[in-house]
Amino acid sequence: MAKVIFTAWKDKSQLLDVRNEFYPLPSYEGPDLRSHACATVEAWKLRGNVPHHVEATALLTDAILHDDAQQNSIFSIRATYSAAFCRFVTGLVDSKIHGQRKTMFQRAVDLGLPASFVELRHEATHREPPSLVVLRKASQRSLEWLWDNYWAGIEELGDAPAIEYDDTAAIGSAVRDTLRKFAKWSEPAPKKRKRDQGESVAIQLVSICHASSEGLKLLPALLLDESNLIDSDRKLGDSLKETFDKYDPVLLKMTENSPSFLTYLTEELVDRLAFRPENDSPRDASAEALSLWLSHLSTTSTWKTYQPFFPRSYVLCACDQNSNNWTKALSNELRKKGDVVSVAPSAQNGSSKKRALLKGSKDASPGKMEKLRAHGWGPVERWDSRPLGVAPTK
Repeated sequence: MAKVIFTAWKDKSQLLDVRNEFYPLPSYEGPDLRSHACATVEAWKLRGNVPHHVEATALLTDAILHDDAQQNSIFSIRATYSAAFCRFVTGLVDSKIHGQRKTMFQRAVDLGLPASFVELRHEATHREPPSLVVLRKASQRSLEWLWDNYWAGIEELGDAPAIEYDDTAAIGSAVRDTLRKFAKWSEPAPKKRKRDQGESVAIQLVSICHASSEGLKLLPALLLDESNLIDSDRKLGDSLKETFDKYDPVLLKMTENSPSFLTYLTEELVDRLAFRPENDSPRDASAEALSLWLSHLSTTSTWKTYQPFFPRSYVLCACDQNSNNWTKALSNELRKKGDVVSVAPSAQNGSSKKRALLKGSKDASPGKMEKLRAHGWGPVERWDSRPLGVAPTK
């Protein structure tokens, strides 16, 4: 099977368009599109998998566009040049990134990078920022090196059609590999690092799933089949707190990027809980875990922001039509939670609160009402409800 490579751009023609904006042809006489190219690369970075050469080109070009003494200070211009140039060189020659025990000069020789770039990077990092003349020349030479060693090698495709990966097996394999790596991170980590790890995995999964029209729909089943959300060795009554803590950052980031993911995940959980006969037993640990996950998604404060996307009506309907020990308990919990939290108070409740205020209830004591009136507040006898822009009737 051919290896599937996921990129931040939809097809190579988009990459060629950005290249032409960074490096316009000598015959081009249109507007300067370099700032648009920088913005495009910044958007690609949100998807992940952006090559260092592409990012470095955007940073160096942005520094050149920032070089305007009438709008920016000399210190700001020098700092921008220095930061862009240092990131360009470091990303290529840093042994900690590439895992090879070589000096930066040795890495530069291997890559064909001028040794003066490494020296200038050292000067900008550990001493005073170089002069503007030096930084401008170095940035221009860097862009020329990037053209020769990356951009010039991109094959011209013309108006190539968009490529979509609908290979379910390839998508599943990529998702499983990512989840297995995440599952191996079992050592305790600080809360912020754990959240960063989860968000990093979520970004990778989003990138994989968006490469296929069915990617998001496949992911919930893969999460459950690979014993990620529910441990295959789980016993009845075991807590899922550690699992919630580990996978909540991943699932939350997925939902933030694609709100429909929560719907797909809920449907998969409900399908396994309500429509599979093997989960009817009150002693089934897997069914208990499915119920706990649905309860966690729909009632806990962790998911409060995205609970409006939770398909509560569908879950209740599925539980009512396929009644067993677990669906009954889940249905009762959801209905109880729905009774406690009212989305929109009724007119009757509003009028009763109004009458309580007028009668001087505990919440509207005379002292409080006097303070409110002193600031221009007070009960309204009749609420004038009309659309914006409509004049009141006399």
